Amino acid sequence: MTKRDVIMFMFKWKYTILGYFFFVVFLVTTLVYLLPKKYEVASSVLVESNRAPVMRAAVALGTDELTMLNSAVAIIGSKPVLRGAAEKVGLFDDGKEPSAFELFINGVKAWMEEAGLKEAKTPLDALVEDLEDNLKIEPLAASNVISLTLKGKNPQWIAVIVNAVTDSYIDNHLRIFSSKGTSEVFRQQVERLSNELGGLRDKLADYKSRESVSALRETMQSLVLSLSQFRVNLANEREKLAELGIKFSPGHAKLALVKKNIANIKREIWGSQAELDDLERKEAVIEKVESDIKTVERSYSDYQKRYEEERLRNMANSDVVNVRVIAYATPPESARHSRIFYIFLSIIGGLFFSISIALIKEYFDNRINSGSEVSEILGVPTIGSIGLTNQPF
Repeated sequence: MTKRDVIMFMFKWKYTILGYFFFVVFLVTTLVYLLPKKYEVASSVLVESNRAPVMRAAVALGTDELTMLNSAVAIIGSKPVLRGAAEKVGLFDDGKEPSAFELFINGVKAWMEEAGLKEAKTPLDALVEDLEDNLKIEPLAASNVISLTLKGKNPQWIAVIVNAVTDSYIDNHLRIFSSKGTSEVFRQQVERLSNELGGLRDKLADYKSRESVSALRETMQSLVLSLSQFRVNLANEREKLAELGIKFSPGHAKLALVKKNIANIKREIWGSQAELDDLERKEAVIEKVESDIKTVERSYSDYQKRYEEERLRNMANSDVVNVRVIAYATPPESARHSRIFYIFLSIIGGLFFSISIALIKEYFDNRINSGSEVSEILGVPTIGSIGLTNQPF
């Protein structure tokens, strides 16, 4: 394509190019002056990867730096953090009357909510959703720093809300990683085990008192000796009965006396054995309770030790964390970009857009615009021409 072709193209579509160009510039300029200026604020947080999240946290050091940063980014962008910030600052009201454009937008939103095209939200929920959509949270390259950036029309307000999010993140960081409250759990366990231990000891003492087993071991040993002696006596009486059975007839008085002695010894054995079985049952009950007491005592001692250790940890400074606020957001004195900047961009964009439209129209234009095109299509030379009146627009 030669310079002459370019000039011819521009001249041919001059109204198209100029029309779309001025339309884009006019539209952007109008919106720039109708819409409020956009300000941008940012705060920055340092996340140290070589330290525990809190001084007393049971978190291993040496965690991957990228993992630490991604975890911090996820916590900052979580709904609890954003809602905590929103509840802290409340709803913003600068006391100014909304512009006609803002009234129109608000009216459209209200109509969509009434028509069921958009879910109705409370102002607080709307603020949290706006933060989820517009708060930019990203780690800075080759550093342990996370930047929190927010754009808005009121510089004081967006600075306040970004700082509130930063503080809310620190609070939630402490809540998530600290062991605060663990000592209270251990204290409750110690108290429960203490009550259980006292109950078992009272139960044992009451059982011993009720069953009169203060000298249980001695009584059992005495019964065992008595049973042994009774069995020896029984064996002797049976030998004597056998000897007398040879000498005397079955109805002899000596045989009757020996048989009576044997019957008495058997009764003594049965009574002693029953008493011994009863004492053994009582001993089993006592041993079971004593075993339970020892088990509870071990648990009580363990929880008591853990409670004291955790109580000492809780006395540590909970503010010693691995995150630091490098800089809080401050309200900027001017918008990030001036209106002239956007108008300049509209000039460049309008020019590109209008030329693109002209190129598209040129591609789909099938009209004949010169004698050379007639000669090329018909294959005959041009003798003469009459000026064209159907110029393309």
